[in-house]
Amino acid sequence: MNLNHSAKSRKKRALIVGIGGHAHVWRKAIETHPRWEIGAVVDTNTDKLEHAPKIWGIPKGECFTSMEEAIQFGKGPYDLAILVTPTYTHHVLSMEALDLGLNVLSEKNMASTISQAREMVKTAAKYPELCTAVGTQTRFFPHNWSVKKTYLERKDSLKSITSLNLTYLYNWGKTRQGWRRWLRDLFLEDMAPHHLDLIRYLTEMDVVQVQGGVNFKPSFSYFKGSSTTFAILALARPEDYYNPDNWIYATYRGDWQKKGELYHRLDLNCEEGEINLFEKNKEKQLSLTEFEDPEGFKYHTTEIPITSDVEYNAQNYSSELFLLEEFYQGIESCGKLQPQTNFKDAIKSFAITRGIVDSFEQNRAIFIPDYWKNLNLDEGR
Repeated sequence: MNLNHSAKSRKKRALIVGIGGHAHVWRKAIETHPRWEIGAVVDTNTDKLEHAPKIWGIPKGECFTSMEEAIQFGKGPYDLAILVTPTYTHHVLSMEALDLGLNVLSEKNMASTISQAREMVKTAAKYPELCTAVGTQTRFFPHNWSVKKTYLERKDSLKSITSLNLTYLYNWGKTRQGWRRWLRDLFLEDMAPHHLDLIRYLTEMDVVQVQGGVNFKPSFSYFKGSSTTFAILALARPEDYYNPDNWIYATYRGDWQKKGELYHRLDLNCEEGEINLFEKNKEKQLSLTEFEDPEGFKYHTTEIPITSDVEYNAQNYSSELFLLEEFYQGIESCGKLQPQTNFKDAIKSFAITRGIVDSFEQNRAIFIPDYWKNLNLDEGR
């Protein structure tokens, strides 16, 4: 998708569904983006709706308890429903929004079960003129884009990606607040979706097999659900799903209750070099190592600047702003241009989280494409 055109049309109007804490991330993004504005808000909590006009800067008449109510009584038009609600509501609300003629951006995780995610994909297919996406916008963070940009611009010298490691260590303390604290697979449902989607984005491959997955909480944990995930993943392009000789492998470690030193590290290993992203104490460092001999004993390392021109967009949009711009252009195209994390793509990232759970509980490797079998996800790819 080319984000650098200068199409002139009316501002698009967002319908925010669920106005809890995280919704304000989207409020700020919409207020920043010149092509978007908040049209109305929806929440089942009437106390929140009572204070919404002051907080959200909209008339009281644009505060509703359902999307149907907004469509029937609101001033409209509303172009996009942004679902900032608990995971277990995403599949129903997404399908209802599409049936109402709304483009849909659902926060992650996409759904609670594979069957729910499959229904979301099927419903979206009924409305090709509408755009969909899941909010795994971490792939559009400047530092993550800079990893991919570094590889793309040096692909001829670095050659093929051979493996990847992603480690994310954080300490939330004794508990998470709000509805998240009741999730059974807390980390895997709330944070890991970003990382697993990022692995696909960087490699431009799909995870085809969870070779081994562990999803648990430490013995000292007060969490209601699991806080820690380890996994070994196999990746391939669609034409190589059934050809293990052409698979590459990734290791993943994610932890929300890591005591001691905390950091985030990503290693993209290639035939002729490696790209390393390291974050500690909120300071990010990106470096490129290029091998000087076939064995890699001789090498040189260069620091790489982190840039915010995600996908080379001239406006320097990143994260939520980038996703909003994708939606703007997609809506202008009547669905011909879809956001990168549209439902057909997003189910492939979501499926990894379910594969890790199944691998752990069944003590076996899980072949991930079976989860989206017969959905025709790779047509036209």
